[in-house]
Amino acid sequence: MCGQAGNLFATDLQIRITKPYLNIPVGNSARMKLVKITGKSQREFPVQLAEGTVDYWIFVNVTEFLGQTITLSCPANVAALSRIYQDNQINGTDSLYKESNRPQFHFTVKRGWSNDINGPIFFNNTFHLFWQAFPFGNSWNTGFMYWGHATSKDMLHWKELSPALMLDSLGSPWSGTAVIDHHNDGGWGKDAMVLYYTAFDRLSGKQVQCIAYSLDQGKTFTRYSGNPVIDSNQEVRSNDTRDPKVFYYNQAKIWVMVLFEIDGMSFYNSKDMKKWTKESHFSGLHECPDFFELAVEGNPNEKKWILHGASSDYFIGTFDGQVFHPESSRLKYAEGAHDFLYAAESFGNMPSDRRIQIAWGRIEHAGMPFTQMMLFPTEFKLKLTKSGLRLMASPIKEIENLHASSRTWASLSWEKANQQLEAIKPGPLHITFRADFSRAQFLKLFYQGREIVNLMAKDFPKLENDIDILIDKTVMEVFINDGVHYIVRKLDQTANMTALRFQADDASMMIKNLKVHQMKSIW
Repeated sequence: MCGQAGNLFATDLQIRITKPYLNIPVGNSARMKLVKITGKSQREFPVQLAEGTVDYWIFVNVTEFLGQTITLSCPANVAALSRIYQDNQINGTDSLYKESNRPQFHFTVKRGWSNDINGPIFFNNTFHLFWQAFPFGNSWNTGFMYWGHATSKDMLHWKELSPALMLDSLGSPWSGTAVIDHHNDGGWGKDAMVLYYTAFDRLSGKQVQCIAYSLDQGKTFTRYSGNPVIDSNQEVRSNDTRDPKVFYYNQAKIWVMVLFEIDGMSFYNSKDMKKWTKESHFSGLHECPDFFELAVEGNPNEKKWILHGASSDYFIGTFDGQVFHPESSRLKYAEGAHDFLYAAESFGNMPSDRRIQIAWGRIEHAGMPFTQMMLFPTEFKLKLTKSGLRLMASPIKEIENLHASSRTWASLSWEKANQQLEAIKPGPLHITFRADFSRAQFLKLFYQGREIVNLMAKDFPKLENDIDILIDKTVMEVFINDGVHYIVRKLDQTANMTALRFQADDASMMIKNLKVHQMKSIW
């Protein structure tokens, strides 16, 4: 083992830390055990420490303990503990991002579990993405969640950093928001990056709202000494008080927090970012709120507010800084959302009026040392349809930068299209085409022998319909007519090497402007 060991007991191991990572073996069938690291500071986390077969390895960054002799404690046998070793690299670095079932243009974490998107934000020419992280295995544990953190220059290629937040005395840092305090309203410094999050106490079940801030552009975060800033458990007679969404409401020069409480979203106001007053409550949406204003049909003089919860359910309405007034019924912007799309959040502090959102993709990855994923970034637009105003989602235009090789065809019958598609190999793909339903009753698309799209004529206009499909290792996202329909599906592994095939009930069914792009890896 790469470390000096002494005082070896059945549950304790002493190691002098000289390298940045501890590599820990995990067994899928092993019982979860609590591991404690004790040095000048303390850390604890649960892990399925392998006592027999090692299924994969996780890692723990122990840079803060460099030069110290730590005690590693765990109720495990000596043989299991002795397989934990320190190194300059994580176990599996040589195959990282090249694993057989690793998505190639959707963000996934190096190791462990990921879920809710937390406070994505643009600051100083850099996109920051935060998420709920459990780096210690492929099954989450709500009492030991971290805030994962990655940065990007283009929302495509991400660099995973050390966690932004870990546990403290108030509990596990659950979901929340990142904002930039341009006017130093909080008193931590001009342009401080401020995180609002829910602290969850795994013993009492309490959920309270807290603050952490960064003065070095998100490299490190300090907890606010006055935490929690909101503790409404007793007032609402429930522990369900979580997921603060915070933004600056310029019209009234106040900060607004949208907080899930019991059965919907409560609206709070603050001048100093610390003292909050509840102004109103809107029932009917569940956890992880996102709330933003969008121009109607791109007209900056006509805007509406969008309020949605963890799934793709949303309301359109107006907002006066204190109360949200709905003007629509409950709507949805995605299909299959609860199964595969959840807890999405939009980027704050964007340099333009674009509203771009990333969602948690609730998709497992068989045989991998990680699970779950982020769906591809989508841009929202508010458009007028025959059914009224609707929120539309479409892939960000930057996707074109991931096109490697492309094939393009003009109008083809679906059978002729299949002849051309024989040259396309399976792999990460971006497919666009236009379908004419003036005669056919349905159009199906198959990938590796599996039906992935079944478009019924009765659901679409008779003439031209634009279809945009993203296919990665484990996920498919379909956007129809600029986001009138947005569908998310899981893809299972298969040995079938046939990439794409169409099928329709009418031989004259035309596939127009067919483009197939092989995708570059973001890794």
